[in-house]
Amino acid sequence: MKKLSLVVVLALVVSVVSACGGGSSSGKVVVDINGNKITQGDLDLLGDINPRIKAQLLSPIGRKGVIENLVEQELLYQEAIKQGLNRDSEVKAKIDLYRKVIIAQSLVESDLKKVAKKYYDEHPEEFKKLKMSQVMIKYQSPEEIKKAKKSAKGPKVRTEQEALKIVEELKTKVEAGEDFAKIARENSEDIATRSKGGDMGMVSKDDQRLAGRGMAPLVEKAFEMSVDQVSGPIKTAKGYHLIMVTKAAEVEPFGDAEQNILFKMRGDSKSDLLTKLKKDATIVYAEEEGQKNEEEKPEKEVLEKFKMKAAEQKAAKAAEAETPPAEEKKVE
Repeated sequence: MKKLSLVVVLALVVSVVSACGGGSSSGKVVVDINGNKITQGDLDLLGDINPRIKAQLLSPIGRKGVIENLVEQELLYQEAIKQGLNRDSEVKAKIDLYRKVIIAQSLVESDLKKVAKKYYDEHPEEFKKLKMSQVMIKYQSPEEIKKAKKSAKGPKVRTEQEALKIVEELKTKVEAGEDFAKIARENSEDIATRSKGGDMGMVSKDDQRLAGRGMAPLVEKAFEMSVDQVSGPIKTAKGYHLIMVTKAAEVEPFGDAEQNILFKMRGDSKSDLLTKLKKDATIVYAEEEGQKNEEEKPEKEVLEKFKMKAAEQKAAKAAEAETPPAEEKKVE
């Protein structure tokens, strides 16, 4: 559930919006909690807020986790209402704060949507996606192999050269006409794609999902290949890979790309908008003024002490200059 922690935060936002009369009730009912319904529209709203949540909703496991978090949030919300916490002054203040955040964000979103389509039209290469598959054979470092050999029950290990040889043999089989997906299911050691015949889905040049798994070199190579072409062995930190492009690259429809564009541009657009608003606004930071005055006090005290000490030293030197030297005793 750690990966879904963001959903809890977003669920809170959805609850606040609903409490303020802005919740979504469109689409089929996904779950009913004590008569209060969560609909497909609520899930779509979460997906619109953050593309990463939208991606989680596409898989059965991710969708189940998102819904479960919403159920838990709704149960907590209902119990809070029973206890009258919605009438608490501090809670009301927090709701007002969330409302301001949501309304302010809507301003940023409306500004973004004006430029999203233009950006999409001017940068078609960024939105090209192709479909690819892979076979991965792992290898271990000399240190890992040495450690594994000391243990009778240690995991199966192989050297880099052994992994390279296996991938080269598998490539020969594919080039001879054997089915790539069948070879992947029987040989690949990538848990995420093995059961799907090595299918990695639709990927873009800057696919962060695969980059995070250290597979960016595979994607880079795939965009240089044609459909049904096989390439490899390709080395990554995980092992040696064999890849095949199964669908040619094509530009993703704007409707599918829009949320990702908005997500990427959100920071810059917000910064530009705030720069403009701050320029026309009158802003007084009361705390900083007070802090500045407090910081000036010690400096003034140190300066006064320094002046007093300097005056004392000057007076002492003057007194010393005015004092006549003592007469020396004659030694007979």
